Amino acid sequence: MRTISGVILLLVSILASIAAIAQSAPPQPAAAGPGGVAQADEEIKALEAKLVNLIVHGDWDEYEKLLVTDYTGIAYNGKLENKEATMSSFRDGPRKIIVLEPEDLRVRTYGETAILQGQLTIWARESGRVGTKIERFTEVFVRRDGQWRLAAEQETPTGK
Repeated sequence: MRTISGVILLLVSILASIAAIAQSAPPQPAAAGPGGVAQADEEIKALEAKLVNLIVHGDWDEYEKLLVTDYTGIAYNGKLENKEATMSSFRDGPRKIIVLEPEDLRVRTYGETAILQGQLTIWARESGRVGTKIERFTEVFVRRDGQWRLAAEQETPTGK
């Protein structure tokens, strides 16, 4: 009987030690580059702010550098576009974006891939008239050569 009690006491001691060690170790973020998930989230939000600024200012050469070669997007009108078509519609399209206001940004990071979802309020001039639209969007970013790049996106008008 003493042997069984001794074994149980030993097991309880070992389990208590393991629990204490587990509680004292800081939680580790999922891998998302050198700085972890929190840093990746901030990098994606900063990149989104930069993309918005480039669109409003019409700096298409810089904007294009932030897209991967095989970028695809589904535009506000439902049209599927590759990188060339997207850049052409920005450069030559009838719509001039005056203000873009992203809100409710949520980032999920999966290693070298991040998904950003949010809402955009867009003030744009088209056919001589200024209008406002609200859209929900999803963007997929990938880290290539240590830099985040936009790989895919979809815009969906909310009807508001």
